[in-house]
Amino acid sequence: EWNVEFYDNCALPKNTIKAIKGNEKKILRFQLKEFQKGGCSSDRKPRHSAPYWERAELKQRSFLDVNSTYEINLKVRFLEGFKGRRETFFQIHQSVPDCRTGPIAMLKFDFKRLRLDAKRNLNHHSKYYSNINVQQMMNKWSEFKFIYNGRKNIINVYLNKKKIFKEIHFVPMPCGQPHIKIGIYRPGHKYKPIETSVIDFDQIKVNKID
Repeated sequence: EWNVEFYDNCALPKNTIKAIKGNEKKILRFQLKEFQKGGCSSDRKPRHSAPYWERAELKQRSFLDVNSTYEINLKVRFLEGFKGRRETFFQIHQSVPDCRTGPIAMLKFDFKRLRLDAKRNLNHHSKYYSNINVQQMMNKWSEFKFIYNGRKNIINVYLNKKKIFKEIHFVPMPCGQPHIKIGIYRPGHKYKPIETSVIDFDQIKVNKID
């Protein structure tokens, strides 16, 4: 029920991802505990108001066509956590080895509130907040749909068939190659404990519609 392949582009911390069975099919589960630093070189460095970054993510093996429109569907189930700062679970990224630039869009919970970040220039993202709390989504499947328009540089996001982020503009980098990332990615903290976060992914589909 997936039509897209993912791989580990940074070394995953131990015991952060596994396939589990559910209704005779496999579901991908991510679990991230405090101090589980990501394997990307930038995760060990202080940046963006954090001493380090925790990460358990997979990256799409192929790329999206820059000037095309895509429908991206995925089902997620939040089981624990996602109560802290900037806990990202889905990204449309564009960084490649010869073009180190930030993601086009990031879907995350920031202190329990669902938020979308969209790239507005080389160094900064605009922030868009919803009225959706992570507690409303715990222990049940939710369906997200993204309409990514690479020609107009616009994203629309739906949750359970309801549009929650409308006509969000983003600025792509000419050298970037769009692709998606799934998992858990969040800032670390030296002094305050961070709760374990757990999320399931299923039925991820990426289809070109224009």
